[in-house]
Amino acid sequence: MTDAVLRETAIQEANHAFTKQVTNQVARITGELNRLEQLLSAGMVDRRVLSEFRFAVDSARKTGWQVEKWLDGDGRELSTMITEERIHCITRMSNQLAAELEVEAKQFAGLDALKGAIRKLDSALTAQA
Repeated sequence: MTDAVLRETAIQEANHAFTKQVTNQVARITGELNRLEQLLSAGMVDRRVLSEFRFAVDSARKTGWQVEKWLDGDGRELSTMITEERIHCITRMSNQLAAELEVEAKQFAGLDALKGAIRKLDSALTAQA
């Protein structure tokens, strides 16, 4: 066998192993989410934690949906589709956070880091215009 054929075979084997790993992890998490659904039905969970959990699940669901569209032949690049979804999520989170901060008149840990990240994002957005 030539080096090129060996490389191609190794790449295919690595892709197959990675695909199997991701598939197994998705199946495992699906089972855990089904069990968690039963526990959540008891209603004994902190509201804020539940909100963060719902956001994380929704984010994973939307990313899965984007990947599925891409696998089904959507012509856009997967990275573009995921970035557009992140923009939508960050917009929603920013609006929610702004509303919470207006109501909660107190200091929160991490606000300086958030301000720095927002300045960096604003700079990147300005460069896009």
